Amino acid sequence: MNPYKLSFQLNPKTQIVADFNDPLCYIGWGYDFKPIVLIHNNTSIPLVSGPSSFNIRDLRDLLKKALNNELILHKSITSDIGYLCNKYHKSDKGFLTEHIGSNIYRWIGYKYFLWEEYENRKRYMTWLYNDQNGNIILEVTPSYPFSYLSKKERAHYIPYKKWMLRYKPYLIATLSRETAQQWLEQAEYFVKTIEENTEQWEKEAELEKTLKLKVQK
Repeated sequence: MNPYKLSFQLNPKTQIVADFNDPLCYIGWGYDFKPIVLIHNNTSIPLVSGPSSFNIRDLRDLLKKALNNELILHKSITSDIGYLCNKYHKSDKGFLTEHIGSNIYRWIGYKYFLWEEYENRKRYMTWLYNDQNGNIILEVTPSYPFSYLSKKERAHYIPYKKWMLRYKPYLIATLSRETAQQWLEQAEYFVKTIEENTEQWEKEAELEKTLKLKVQK
């Protein structure tokens, strides 16, 4: 494994890549990473920013469920999940929701949600689910980006109905069981390394603190 990069290969033209500024052996939970991107047909699409440690842990968790056929699309999701998500954001009426805590309810489709990113007036959402035959599907879809605009962005505004007429997923790909298992093992290795690094640094910090107290006495 490249110590500066984690690559989830789907085929020669498609992969998800997480680049690191430092070698993996120096990375902990709070480390800031470059955005995780999808490389597809020589085009780079940002999937999610923020600490890759948490984002790859989320990927690991969904892969486990998908390999166990625990992410079969709910029967209410009768068309493309990204298309329905955009409709849900516009109006949640008629959508099946689930209780996720306190008085919070969300659309049942978010059970399959992995990542989201906004860049250059474009919003991307990533999904992982099982189809009705148990196949593992990775999907990257556009999300309506003009719900909240700053003044300087209003010149680029596109009405929701017009934008939805051009809706099209960026990627719908089937992961073989072998590929999904390989991705899971890569993600597991990454998360385990992060945990071991963090644990080691905490021990070293505690030891240093103890030694300083002894010196002060």
